This record gives sequence, structure tokens and C-alpha cells, in this order.
Amino acid sequence: MSDKISVAELRTRIAQNIKKCDINVSQLAQITHISNAEMLDIVHGNTLPSIDVLRKLSETLNIPLSYFFE
Repeated sequence: MSDKISVAELRTRIAQNIKKCDINVSQLAQITHISNAEMLDIVHGNTLPSIDVLRKLSETLNIPLSYFFE
């Protein structure tokens, strides 16, 4: 068992919470001031978001930052 979260798991957690908030990726990018391209890379699992981006996502999606590391 790894202590690190996989890109796939992180992608799934972000996508599930976007859906719960009833917004789309473009809206999330706009709200968080993250470029559409970067947000799409994160949602598609092509890149790991920085801690600052995870903080913005947690605030916008109304989930604790720790959720991304459980």
C-alpha cells in the first residue's frame, strides 16, 4: 500500500466533486482563476496540481484540503 495518492485517484476525486457542485470544468477554472488548459490537464489526469491549486479547488468545491490526501 502506497502513502501517495495516484493521479487517477486524485482525478476521480476532483471530477466527482465537480459533478456534486453542478458546475463544469470551464466554470471551475474561471472561479479558481486557473487556466482552462491547466484545469483540463488536472481533470484528465495529465498533471498533478500544486498544493496552491488543490487549496483553490478545496475552497471552491467546499471540501477539506485533506480530502485530496486521504
